[in-house]
Amino acid sequence: MGFESTTHIATRHWSNVSGVDRHNDILHCSHSIKLDSFEPFTAKNHNNIETRPFSALIGKLGSCVSQLEQFPVKVHDLSTGAGNSALKFFNTHQLKCLLQRHPDCNNLKQWKSGTVKIDPLALVQAIERYLVVRGFSHIRENNQSKSDDDNSDDDIDDTLAAVVIGQGSARHKLQFLIGNHILPYNMTVYQAVRQFSTTSDMETDNESELPLGSAGIWVQTHTIYYRPLPEDTEVHSPKPTTSSSGKKGRSGTHKSASKKVKDELWLEGVVSPVKSSLEPYLQLSLPEYVQIQDPSLPVLSLLRVLNAINRYWTSLYPTQLHNNSIIPFNEFINVKISAKANRQLQDPLVIMTGNLPAWLQQVASACAFLLPFETRQLLFYATVFDRDRALQRLLDSSAGNNTNGDMHDRVAPRLDRRKRSVTRSNILSQAEAVISENATSRALLEIQYEDEVGTGLGPTLEFYALVSKELQKADLELWNNPSRSEFDSYVHSAEGLYPNPLSRTCKLPHQVKMKSKFKFLGKFMAKAIMDSRLLDLPLSITMYRWLLGHENYLTLGDLSYIVPEIYKTLSQLHQLVLEKRLILIDNTLNDEQKTEKIRKITLDGCPVQDLGLNFTLPGHASIELRKNGANIDVTIDNLEKYIQLVCHWFLREGVSKQMESLREGFESVFSLKRLGQLFYPEELEAIFCGHTNTTKNWDVRMLSESCRLDHGYTGNSRAIGFLFKILSEYDYQQQRDFLRFVTGAPRLPVGGFKSLSPALTIVRRIFDDNDNPDDYLPSVMTCVNYLKLPDYSSIDLMRKKLQLAASEGQHSFHLS
Repeated sequence: MGFESTTHIATRHWSNVSGVDRHNDILHCSHSIKLDSFEPFTAKNHNNIETRPFSALIGKLGSCVSQLEQFPVKVHDLSTGAGNSALKFFNTHQLKCLLQRHPDCNNLKQWKSGTVKIDPLALVQAIERYLVVRGFSHIRENNQSKSDDDNSDDDIDDTLAAVVIGQGSARHKLQFLIGNHILPYNMTVYQAVRQFSTTSDMETDNESELPLGSAGIWVQTHTIYYRPLPEDTEVHSPKPTTSSSGKKGRSGTHKSASKKVKDELWLEGVVSPVKSSLEPYLQLSLPEYVQIQDPSLPVLSLLRVLNAINRYWTSLYPTQLHNNSIIPFNEFINVKISAKANRQLQDPLVIMTGNLPAWLQQVASACAFLLPFETRQLLFYATVFDRDRALQRLLDSSAGNNTNGDMHDRVAPRLDRRKRSVTRSNILSQAEAVISENATSRALLEIQYEDEVGTGLGPTLEFYALVSKELQKADLELWNNPSRSEFDSYVHSAEGLYPNPLSRTCKLPHQVKMKSKFKFLGKFMAKAIMDSRLLDLPLSITMYRWLLGHENYLTLGDLSYIVPEIYKTLSQLHQLVLEKRLILIDNTLNDEQKTEKIRKITLDGCPVQDLGLNFTLPGHASIELRKNGANIDVTIDNLEKYIQLVCHWFLREGVSKQMESLREGFESVFSLKRLGQLFYPEELEAIFCGHTNTTKNWDVRMLSESCRLDHGYTGNSRAIGFLFKILSEYDYQQQRDFLRFVTGAPRLPVGGFKSLSPALTIVRRIFDDNDNPDDYLPSVMTCVNYLKLPDYSSIDLMRKKLQLAASEGQHSFHLS
């Protein structure tokens, strides 16, 4: 900071300064941003903002965190024989447990079949299912016999090792305890015994702990109590706390207040104020759910505030409509903590036993900016879904780097699979039925097409891609589409898809139809994430902000991601509003002079009242912004109200029914809370749709490093040289066609070709001696990303054959 800036801070009376002005002062001193909040920002002066002091501060604070933090890491070396033996041990041994009705409970049957052998990697909810199917969850009435003589399980296997782990999200009925400790349903039995059992001589969790635990764990019998789940216990899909608009109040007072707000909107055009995006982060400490103790926490708390300022500083200035960060987001990443997190998350034994340290989840949730996207994605799958999904994700992410196939065999996830057959005709309605039936199931959904032999990954990926395309049909009227022509079958938007606003007078059947479609979309999106499937559905970043509960923070700048032309016009009109404000606060003018100057405000020489605007939604003449809005002309006097209402209807009022239905559908599969804690809105497209680079060509070197060559082809083969040269010249649409041909999906996962699992394998297609390879097309096995490529005589011929195969080989799966 220079002398002038330091003097400015010293002379300000901070006790009398508002929070907004304090942040303006900081930005003025650290980035030379002028204090006059009505001075317009342009691309030119934004680029002149001094970022070096802020960047240096973040770097210093990051170094402080690295020196102060003492986060423990529990990692077992699986590169040795002992590590593999440990993995084999878990797959071949069971824990001896005695199931007992809780002493305080007398309305459930008592378990009398002795000890049961439980797979150490089974989840606690597997025990519940084991008891529920045997009738132990039935609560007896007071007048019923309390005899337990009907408990006969002679014909039932006494091992839980083969029990399928909880399917679906059915409401829990039983609660389990070891001692006085209630066991989480998604905790492994091994971890529960390690953490809570007092019968075994267990060591303290530290870096030198033995992966198999003490010998007593495997020899002694552990008592696990069961009792009815208390009615007031919340165990299933808690609603997200990031949003209040989607919650339905039960009290009459809430409904009356909500109705009053809507009446004020409709009758008077009163819009609820937009909240500042900075508001949730301006706290003196980390959120309450951070329960760990560490010397670095005060510094992390400060970094959390500074990261929010870096992201949302423009909300402090009414003239700055776009969120432009001061420094790149990656400058906040802490290399040391990221390395610890990666080391923890890439240990299969830690994932298998659910033995993640508490600090990792808490710090990542409060300070997601510390970790790179790929690390947070691994953490998401390791903590949100079941253990087998987490393990499968880990194996997929390390497939390209791991050469130890034996380890894969030993720790192979045991994921259930549900196969469903569909026809290609009317696939959207069939998808609605399939997803409705299977969305909440923990089993992997696999799709097969009727009259086609293909099954597995390829047809399933194509199913998600085809349904994504069907959802973009223009005649569904789901999406805002102001430039639609009668010849357009699908909605195309460079900014991404966004719901079509609904008017206050929209007929009920149409509302029901829209809400039903968006509820299905929410389930469809959530199931895709759960099963690690990619969608081909380009959604607007503003829609992703809505999904995460940020709707009350949306401003005029967010319209640029929905209706850029309308945004451009409103931005120009917004400048007129600011011009009017400056006149009104000018103390050198009297009232008559102010009125005269305001009357002379024009847009490119045209007075506002002559622009021909009224209080209807631009592009949607049938949607009035307020009652009788079609008959209310826009003037300089009500221009600010007009801009507020247009933003409110596009961003909140007109889409609230659709987006609340979307979130309701999503929440029926899993909670949005963790998604919002670990990821930012601009990252969600990568979560749902994978690799999003639409301009860069594929590089020959990248292809050679990412693809696996086998059965007749090497890196020196002529055909491989032809292929990589052809692929490197593909444009965006050709890339999509090729990917759909070889994998079933038109997009790559995050990380591009290198993250494709299994890796794209290219082999030489073999023919009889009398056959000419030039007469045949390449063929694929999409379930394993396997391309059988003939050794064509020229590159031009290969190019034509690939193009023909990619265009004609889609939309069917037959034997190759």
